[in-house]
Amino acid sequence: MARSNSDSPVAIDLFCGAGGLSTGLQEAGFRIGMGVDLDPNAVATYAANHPTTPVYQKDVTSLRAIDIYRAAGTDDITLVAGGPSCQGFSTHGKRDKNDPRNFLFKEFVRLVRAVRPQFFVMENVRGLLDYSGGHYKEMIGKAFGAAGYRVISHVLCAADYGVPQLRHRIFFIGSRLDLPLSMPRPTHGPSDTLLFDLMPYVSVQDAIGDLPLLEGDFRRESSEYASRPASDFQRYARRYVRSKYVTLHHANGLSPQAMRIARHLTEGQGLRSVPVNRLPERFRRMRTISDGSLRRDCTTLYYRLDRNRPAYTITCYFRNVASGPFLHPLENRSLSNREAARLMSFRDSYEFRGTGLPRQIGNAVPPLLANAVGSHLLRILAGEQTHEENQALIAV
Repeated sequence: MARSNSDSPVAIDLFCGAGGLSTGLQEAGFRIGMGVDLDPNAVATYAANHPTTPVYQKDVTSLRAIDIYRAAGTDDITLVAGGPSCQGFSTHGKRDKNDPRNFLFKEFVRLVRAVRPQFFVMENVRGLLDYSGGHYKEMIGKAFGAAGYRVISHVLCAADYGVPQLRHRIFFIGSRLDLPLSMPRPTHGPSDTLLFDLMPYVSVQDAIGDLPLLEGDFRRESSEYASRPASDFQRYARRYVRSKYVTLHHANGLSPQAMRIARHLTEGQGLRSVPVNRLPERFRRMRTISDGSLRRDCTTLYYRLDRNRPAYTITCYFRNVASGPFLHPLENRSLSNREAARLMSFRDSYEFRGTGLPRQIGNAVPPLLANAVGSHLLRILAGEQTHEENQALIAV
């Protein structure tokens, strides 16, 4: 599965979670020298899927450079990568500027300064980009600059790199080397605007079309795949699977209120598509603002996914259709754990352990996006960028 070996450049994964970032970096060609996270369930998942990588359940505030060197077996670290939580900036949260998790990036900077990798990659929520007029983005850039790193940043859409999900995250890439920095060039795009030999976006159907319908049995112990792989993505997802049974294909049914709403929705429709006289009273109030006009938000609440398009952002609430665009395209239910993992670009062979699977899946970095970023960094390191790539997706 992994392309990396003992001679590969070494990457360290801080705030590693369930291992999506490590998976992509490893498949790009890095050897992952260490993973660390505070969540014991995520660490159990990471250990199950990365058996040769030392992983620690540990608070990064107590982590030192010597700990990293010992775990990795070397002090020659090419990359420190990770996604420190900044939930106070998330558009799906309360956007609390005083949330202490907003400042975990300072621990990330501290360790980059101490370890002195050739590169770092830091991933975070898109809301950080414009929160407080861009103050926090500027603060992060200055902190890395003071540590001796040139920094670029850009919002990347996971769908642009083969992930069947319109997930937008800001990436900071920095280096202490005198090399040109840029972001990876997209490989995919909307089918009606394809340019520069881009492949079409991977759709929901491409991603999960071979998974069986649940037909009301949302907790069945095992299900056979509905068909042989019918798309390149399905072949990717099932590459290491030898069984005819799909795992973790469990979903939630709908509450009576959610069912009343869902019955009026076809693919690509959400709460705002339901006739007003069919809505529960509290949602009728939500439909309009003080001047009587329709609200422009709430467009993805109770949203039924469209099989012909990528999914919207998979969050850790994908089992609750009232929280976002997580209604199955054909059935009145939430997405299953396996469907959500597919939409994040985890292969079916990836084993999730412990509890809190929706949190582990929804908080991960999609492996295919991580692969694109990691492969691009290795090309920069090898001096293999083209002039066009040097001009593409430079810092914003």
